[in-house]
Amino acid sequence: MHKYFSSHVSIIGIAAAGLAVGGPAAASAQDVAAPDAAAASEIASLRSQVADLKAREAEAGKRVEALEARLLRLEGIATSSVLLDIDTETILLDEAASMRGTFAVSEARARPSDPMFPHLPAPTRFTALEVFQDQPPGTTEPADRKAPAPTAAQENVTKQQQGTFGRSFGVELGLSYTHFSNARINLDGFLALDAIFLGSISIDQINADIFTLEPSIDLGLSDRLFVDASLPVLSRISNYQSGGAGGSAAGLVERTVRGTGIGDASLGLSYRLLPESTTAPDVVLNTRVKFPTGRHPFGIEFVEVEGSEGNLSIPGRLSYGTGVYGASAGVSVLKTLDPMIVFGSLTYFHNFARAFDDIDEIPGNQPGNVKLGDAYQFGGGLAFALNDKSSISMSYTQRIVERTRLTPDDQDARVVVGSQANVALVNLGATFSLAENVALVANVGVGLTDDSPDMAISVRIPYRF
Repeated sequence: MHKYFSSHVSIIGIAAAGLAVGGPAAASAQDVAAPDAAAASEIASLRSQVADLKAREAEAGKRVEALEARLLRLEGIATSSVLLDIDTETILLDEAASMRGTFAVSEARARPSDPMFPHLPAPTRFTALEVFQDQPPGTTEPADRKAPAPTAAQENVTKQQQGTFGRSFGVELGLSYTHFSNARINLDGFLALDAIFLGSISIDQINADIFTLEPSIDLGLSDRLFVDASLPVLSRISNYQSGGAGGSAAGLVERTVRGTGIGDASLGLSYRLLPESTTAPDVVLNTRVKFPTGRHPFGIEFVEVEGSEGNLSIPGRLSYGTGVYGASAGVSVLKTLDPMIVFGSLTYFHNFARAFDDIDEIPGNQPGNVKLGDAYQFGGGLAFALNDKSSISMSYTQRIVERTRLTPDDQDARVVVGSQANVALVNLGATFSLAENVALVANVGVGLTDDSPDMAISVRIPYRF
């Protein structure tokens, strides 16, 4: 029993001694492991920072090389121009605006093929923004473009107002709808005692709808000369109504006349007198000749509508043209004030006198000459580019038409009463660029005078080759 107890105590003592010895050793190992992990993390962070700094240094080196190369190129051009007396060509402010940010080093500045100038660099085409801005040469998108090129919306507005100049060919398809309405009271009788009307009274209403399909072609002969031609096709619907037929206030008679035919063809020529610059507008002189290819309105007899008791007469046929040759001359101006475009025009229309076999609506032929009244038209408007592809416009046009004169054979000339007109329209339009060479131009016009159409809607689709 004593031996067993002694042995047990010895074993416990040995175990305790081992624990006393092993405890501090294990604690020391843990304390060493913790600093090693922190050092490894710090080393990895420093390596990442060093790699980042090296990458920045390499990028900065490339940047410095690009700037030095640009500096050498500019110094070479300046030195060769001053010391070697090279004939440099000065770019004016207006010319720079027309170049729209593009600058080309000419052969006069750098001629490496000449053995006298072996040190000069080869002619290079680069943009002025690449020279004066902090942007490497050859970069397609400058960092900060101060004078952007015109958008497709601005170009479409300019082409519609001024024409397409330059070596180009285009076709255009136009479709328009115009509505007219006119009401009048006809009195056939006399006044008795200055208060009582004795006779017949009729109220006439005329509604006219005109649909026009107008294809046209245009050709740019040069940067200053532009020609175009068009031939419209018209479809007319005229509705005539008269109240008071047969002497009855409730009497109403109605007739509709329809017809489709070719209108008057025209040929135009435009000359760009002054291209747009930073200080001056784009000025274009234009002239147009009209040919009487459409059916004329002279000599059309009126037919009394059956049952109207003489209250309503309608034309036997409709006309699609004026019947006379005409010419016009005018000037148009346009100025871009980004994002706004301002435009205006002034035009004079002249109609030439022409002889016809019949010039009135009375049955039987009455030959004579017809001189349609000349006209003056002026207008102006604004266009705003909403984005690169679309724009809206607002404009006003007014045309003042003089009286028509008829000269029957062997008689004196007489003025047609009521043939003068004052046509004024407010137009709201929009232009959309559908593709690189295709655009959609829509316009709505509202008449402001009795002689104006109630409304006019047009849609045009120009295509440039």
